[in-house]
Amino acid sequence: MSSRQQRFFFELRATLALAVPMMIGQFGQMLMGITDTVVLGRVGVVPLAAVGFSNTLLGTLYVAGIGILNSIGIFAAQAHGAKWENATAGVMRSAFWLSCLTGAACSAIIVLLLPILSIFGQPLVIEAAARPYLAIVGFSLIPALGSVGAKTFCEALGKPVAPTVILYLGVLLNLALNLPLVFGWMGLPALGLLGSAIATFSSRVFVLAGTLAYALVLSRVKWPALAPSKIDWRQIMDLFRLGLPIGLQYFAEVAAFSFGAVMMGWIGTVALASHQVVLTCAATTFMFPLGISTAAAVRMGQAVGSQRVSSVRSIATGAIAISAMISSGFAVLYLIAGREISSWFTADSAVLPLATRLLTVVGIFQLADGVQVTAAGCLRGLADVRIPMFIGLGCYWAIAMPTALITAFAMGFGAIGVWAGLATGLFVAATALTLRLRAMTSPGIGDRFVFSRTAGETT
Repeated sequence: MSSRQQRFFFELRATLALAVPMMIGQFGQMLMGITDTVVLGRVGVVPLAAVGFSNTLLGTLYVAGIGILNSIGIFAAQAHGAKWENATAGVMRSAFWLSCLTGAACSAIIVLLLPILSIFGQPLVIEAAARPYLAIVGFSLIPALGSVGAKTFCEALGKPVAPTVILYLGVLLNLALNLPLVFGWMGLPALGLLGSAIATFSSRVFVLAGTLAYALVLSRVKWPALAPSKIDWRQIMDLFRLGLPIGLQYFAEVAAFSFGAVMMGWIGTVALASHQVVLTCAATTFMFPLGISTAAAVRMGQAVGSQRVSSVRSIATGAIAISAMISSGFAVLYLIAGREISSWFTADSAVLPLATRLLTVVGIFQLADGVQVTAAGCLRGLADVRIPMFIGLGCYWAIAMPTALITAFAMGFGAIGVWAGLATGLFVAATALTLRLRAMTSPGIGDRFVFSRTAGETT
C-alpha cells in the first residue's frame, strides 16, 4: 500500500470515529420533530398538516441559525488545532452570546409572522391550528440554538459524546411530556398541538442547560465569565461575518424545501400532510451525511490550525466516500420499502399512497444530497463560505424552484412535480460543490490558507 493510500485510510478512520457520535447526535435532533409528527399523526390530518406548516417556518429559521453558528466550529477547531487554549476559551464565551442573539432574532421573526400567516395561502383550518403551536415553539428557538452553539463548540474540540447523550435525554423527556399533554393522560386535559408545543419547549430548555454546563467545563470557563460585561463584541462580529454566508447557504436550501411545503398547501391538505411525512423521512436520513459533513469540517479546520494542510484532500475524499455509501443505502431503503416507512407516520387512506410515491423521488436524490452537504462541510472547514453561498442560492432558487413550479402546476404533476424540482436543484448543487472542493484542495493549498490568531479565521 502506497503512502498516499495509507494517508487516505488513516484520515478516513479518524473522520469516521469523530462522525459516528455526530451522526447519532444529528439523528437525535431530528427525533424531537419525529416525536411530534408521530404523536400528532395519531390525532388527525389537520394537526399533522398544521405541524408540517409550522415546522416549515420554524425549520427554515432554525437551520439558518445553525448555519450562522457553524462559525463557532471553524474558530474553535482551528484554535484547538493550533493548541491555543486561551483562544478556545474566548470562542466559548462568544459562542454563548452569538447563540442567544441568533435565537432571539429567529424568535422575533416568528412573533412578527403570527398576525400575517395568511400571506402563505394555507387553508384557514390549518392556519388557525398552527398559530398557538408557533407562538410557543417559536420562543423555544432561543434554547434550541443555544444548545446548538454549545454542542458545536464541544464537537470542534473532538468531544461530541456527552452533548449527544444529553440530547437523547431531551428526546426522552419530549416523548414523556408529549403523550400525556397531547392525549390527556394521567388526568391532564388533552391539549393536542398546544401540548406538543409545551413538551418541545420544555425539552429544549433541558438540553440547553446540560450542554452548556458541559461546554463550560470543557473550556474551563466559569459562569461569571458569561456576564454581559464580558462580551467580546469584536470576536462576536468575526464569528457572525464568517457564519452569515453559511447561514444564507443553509437558508437557501431549507427555504426551498419550505416553499415546497407552501406549494403543497396550494395543492391541498392531503398533499401537505404527505409532504410533512416525506420531509420528516428525508430530513432524518439527511442527518447522517450531515454528521459526516460536520466531522469533516472539524477535521479540516484542525488540519489548517495545526498547519497540516497537506492532509485536507485525503480528509475530504474519505468524508465524501463515507457519505456516498450511507446515502446509497438509504436510497435503496426508500425505493423498496416506501409504503412501510410511510405507514409509521400515518394510516390515512389518502395520505399514505401519496407519501409512498413521494418517497420514491426522495430515494432517487439521496446520493446527491449526501454528496452536496459533505462537500459543503469540507469547504466550511477551510473557511471557504462565500462561493458555496452563491452556489446554494443559484441551485435552489434559480433552478429548483422554477423547475418545481413548472412541473407541479404548468405540467400538472402536482406533489410529485414539487419534489422533482427539489431533486434537480440537489443534483446541480452536488456537482458544483464537488468541483469547488476539488479546486480548493488542489496542490498549493498551504499557500492559500493561513490561520489568523486574532480573528480565528483563514484567509
